[in-house]
Amino acid sequence: MIEVTLLAAGHPDWRAEIERICDRIAPADVETLFPTYFLAATLPRIGGYIARFSEDGRWIGAGFLFPRRPDPDRPDCARMYTLRYHHAPGTDHDNAAHRPTPGLSPARLPANALTAAVEARLPGACVVFYDPRSPQRYAPDARQFGPFSIGRPSQEEAARIRGLQACIWGSAPGSSYPADIHGLDFGLGSSLVARVEGRLAGFLLGFIKFGGPRLPAGWHERFNGDLRLESQVMGVSPDFRGMGIGALLKRIQGEDARAEGMGVVHWTFDPLQFPNAALNFGRLRALAFDFYPDLYPFRNALNRLPASRFGVTWLVGGQRVQETSASRAHVPDLADAGPVVRVNHGPDLLDVTPDNPRIAIEIPANWTALQQQDPAAAQAWREATDRLFVRLVGQEPGQYVITGVAREGERRFLVGERAGVNLWARLGA
Repeated sequence: MIEVTLLAAGHPDWRAEIERICDRIAPADVETLFPTYFLAATLPRIGGYIARFSEDGRWIGAGFLFPRRPDPDRPDCARMYTLRYHHAPGTDHDNAAHRPTPGLSPARLPANALTAAVEARLPGACVVFYDPRSPQRYAPDARQFGPFSIGRPSQEEAARIRGLQACIWGSAPGSSYPADIHGLDFGLGSSLVARVEGRLAGFLLGFIKFGGPRLPAGWHERFNGDLRLESQVMGVSPDFRGMGIGALLKRIQGEDARAEGMGVVHWTFDPLQFPNAALNFGRLRALAFDFYPDLYPFRNALNRLPASRFGVTWLVGGQRVQETSASRAHVPDLADAGPVVRVNHGPDLLDVTPDNPRIAIEIPANWTALQQQDPAAAQAWREATDRLFVRLVGQEPGQYVITGVAREGERRFLVGERAGVNLWARLGA
């Protein structure tokens, strides 16, 4: 008899269980594993689970439950999940998963028993079995936007995304996402690539998300807050930067999410990366009222210090976002941004208890270069801004929502507005 142990977000053994699973997966299956930093930090945030399976008291494998789109043919399912299953080497089911029929479980692998065991623990849920070692179906397509072709990737392009990740971030192979997730059967929330003259220029992927961070009053109902999209990672090849590809990928992702009835898209980004801040707040009109200090344990060429992150909320179901121009956003001078109080000067704190409608938080002009050239100064910036964000960014009275960016000569700033009913009404319009 197959038994399952489910671990939900917040379980004290969550990270330890991930390590145990990774240690027991066959070396040949390593490329089918998600990066451990994703499993540790993002999977619980999107409403996923860890599943450990045993048969007659013997561990036979493990899986990760990923939220999945509702299935109109299964209206009885309150929630849908993909069970991404990893077998335990040496079991009776070892090597049984190489059946070349996409979307179907291997003949000897007890897929129905595995999903039934999970469904018994999650009343109202329906689970789709998924074997990442089986051949997958792909459905590449293309939408033309000037010189750019945007669409779902082919199998070849999906495989090349892993290499592009390593090129952009200088990360180890184990830090890249598995290529198979871009196929049809896994049920990824969003999978887009950008092509220029047939060359892979960039990619963007995201996951279906059940619920998420608390939204201001009235927003949950208006924007269908029970089902959201977590936009996980976007990369643009160094050969094609400065062409607006990232903004185009995001805009199409937002349009697709809205067409599916999802009004909220989330993602995280380093608040000290000004180009990303300019895209997120200036061009896309996203917001930040969630802050996660030292969210990810990884380090790579672009992230050499604790990976603190803003949680971004993008109201793609709102008129304010839908009216956003596709043209490049103008970064205003700080003097033209209206009355504003500065709370820091570089890494030196000035006023951590402001009482003004608007604040300006200075961030490095080039965070990537600063980490490489002056690690001590970068550490000082990170520590100082982490303290500011913890204190000032949020939804509570006296806190601020980051809504824009500004510049003053070579200096760069995030602009925040005081949280409150009037702001929620304006931003949620």
